[in-house]
Amino acid sequence: MKKFFLIVKKLFFIFRKFFIYKNINLLNYYIFRIKSKSIFDSFDFKKDKLIKKNNISKNRKVIFIYRSRRKNNASTIMRAFQLQKILNEEGGLNTEIIDESFIKNIKESVCILNKSFLIDASSKEFEELISQGNTLCLDYIDSRETLFQVNYCHCLIASSIKQFKFYQERYKNKLTHLITHHVDPRLTKTEKKFKNLRIGYFGEEKNGLYIDQLKELIYPCYISTKKMSEENWFHEIQNYNGHYIARKINGNNIYKPFLKGFTAAFLNANVIVGLDEGDSTFYLGKDYPYLIKDKSIDGVTKMIKFMQKTFNSRVWFDGLEIMREVKSKSSNKQIIKEFKLMLNSIF
Repeated sequence: MKKFFLIVKKLFFIFRKFFIYKNINLLNYYIFRIKSKSIFDSFDFKKDKLIKKNNISKNRKVIFIYRSRRKNNASTIMRAFQLQKILNEEGGLNTEIIDESFIKNIKESVCILNKSFLIDASSKEFEELISQGNTLCLDYIDSRETLFQVNYCHCLIASSIKQFKFYQERYKNKLTHLITHHVDPRLTKTEKKFKNLRIGYFGEEKNGLYIDQLKELIYPCYISTKKMSEENWFHEIQNYNGHYIARKINGNNIYKPFLKGFTAAFLNANVIVGLDEGDSTFYLGKDYPYLIKDKSIDGVTKMIKFMQKTFNSRVWFDGLEIMREVKSKSSNKQIIKEFKLMLNSIF
């Protein structure tokens, strides 16, 4: 009984902390808005176009901001450090990346606020950025947005099509843009020829659907997104031409980018995924041969066996043709195009 009360007490403190964080910061937003009416009046949002009464210089810097203590998280490495490098080296853009300790030095820039920063970003941090003439773009990736933060921002960045549509519907007065999630550049392209089908799952153990029950049919390689220092999976994934990417059901308004599908496409592999899961239908179409319609354990098992049966058949190669289209839609070239489109809409 004592243990039970300790758990209840802990949950109460967590809830209280979360409740205070959200509501105090929301209250601070309204106070700041009243005090800084001229700042908020300097921009209007109309559909997908940001209209500035004061011209924004096209020479403005683009700066990615992350939270230093989450520097090694997968979402920070990929969606801040790697994306910034892709935009600079392949896109010809002049972007920078900093942590929260340098906020006071950022002025009149386009700021891309990474998920690692947004998790616990305060109203004070937002107000400091806005007061210095910055344009704020929020990149929550696969986490739920926070209302007071959205109120401060100029643009919401979506990493998936479903998230993009949700933002458009929920926040009609905000500029919204899709920036497709890139494939990890530490992966190398392979032209490996497979004589046999090898199906693997690469991801967090808690996210995979029926992973424990499917170990005789698929190989699970578990990856921690909290720390990305381990690189063994970059080599191991090259040995699989079938990727099992079916997920457990996420909570409401949690939208995952189709990154596992993009990774498989990059490696010339087919995927097994749920029909109604994330962006699978948007990218694969309803005729993709390895879409799971019945997500019971029996339905999933049947689909795995169907892939085994059709390996190297016309069905298999039709699937690979669709995956080549997915590869094109998630290429660095496409992502750079989307990012520049966002900047053009701001400028």
